[in-house]
Amino acid sequence: MEYQPIKYIGSQVLAFIILLAGSAVLLDNSARDSSFQPRVRESMRILIMNSQYDDARNTLAMIQEGIACCGADGPGDYLTLQQPIPTECRDTVTGNPFFHGCVDELTWFFEAKCAWIAALAMLVAFIT
Repeated sequence: MEYQPIKYIGSQVLAFIILLAGSAVLLDNSARDSSFQPRVRESMRILIMNSQYDDARNTLAMIQEGIACCGADGPGDYLTLQQPIPTECRDTVTGNPFFHGCVDELTWFFEAKCAWIAALAMLVAFIT
């Protein structure tokens, strides 16, 4: 098997273009303003409406305590759906409800992760 520099260079250029394009697409279509937000919003509202059941209540508690958020878009979701604001939705020190909803908090979390993944892909593209 003989060395074929044209094929090697071509494959490296193709890999570079694919990784760079993939990074650009990932950054452009990350969590903000995508189908991710409406899905999380609808899921959170369904969980709030079904919070009388243990499974939904436990899931809500885990999400809201874990990422320090309240409702889908804020504590007003509970008032709109005529539900009491749970203790998991409140700051343990002040007792005030968390200001940001879980949709915003999860979006910010995943945007940061998307940026790291895109940066890593671009680094790999420039190294190879």
